[in-house]
Amino acid sequence: MPRQFVSSGVRTGVTKSVSSLGVQAYHRRMDAHAVVMMVVLAGMLAASVAGPQRMARLRRRLVGAVERATDHARAAHPGPPRAAGRPIEEIARDAYRLGHRFRYVPEDASFARFEGRRRAYDQVLTEACAALGIDHLLGVVPPGVELDQERARVEVVLDRAGLRLDDAA
Repeated sequence: MPRQFVSSGVRTGVTKSVSSLGVQAYHRRMDAHAVVMMVVLAGMLAASVAGPQRMARLRRRLVGAVERATDHARAAHPGPPRAAGRPIEEIARDAYRLGHRFRYVPEDASFARFEGRRRAYDQVLTEACAALGIDHLLGVVPPGVELDQERARVEVVLDRAGLRLDDAA
C-alpha cells in the first residue's frame, strides 16, 4: 500500500511510494556495518563499566570466539572446488600442437626425434582422456600397429567429445 507523506504534521494527500521518490526503503535485516557498529558501541560501554583486567579477559574470550566462528564458517563453506589437473584449454592446445608435430615429421628426422614426438603426443592424449573421463589403452599397448589403431580410436572419441586435434576444417 502506498504511504502518505506528512509535511509539518499535515497530511498532504500525496500517495507516492518511497521507492518512486528515489529514497532507499528500510530493510528489515541489518547489514554487516550496523552489526560492527553495535559491537563497537557495546565494547565501549563494557570498557567504561569494567576495569582493565576484566576487559583483558573479555577481549581474550571474544577473540577466541571470533576465531572459532571463523574456522567453523570456513569449514562449512570451503569455497569453489579446485581442478585436479591442467585446464582443458591448455591440454587441447598442447594436443593440437603436438599432434601436428607428430603427423608432419621432417624426412631427415631421426628415430629418436620421431619417438619423442610420439610419446609426447600419446601423453597429452592420455591427459585429455583423463580430463574428459574417456577410457583408453595408450599406456598399455606396446608401440606398433595396435598402438596406432588405439591412438586413432582415441582421436575420434576426443573429436566427438569436442576436442579438435587436426587441421581439417
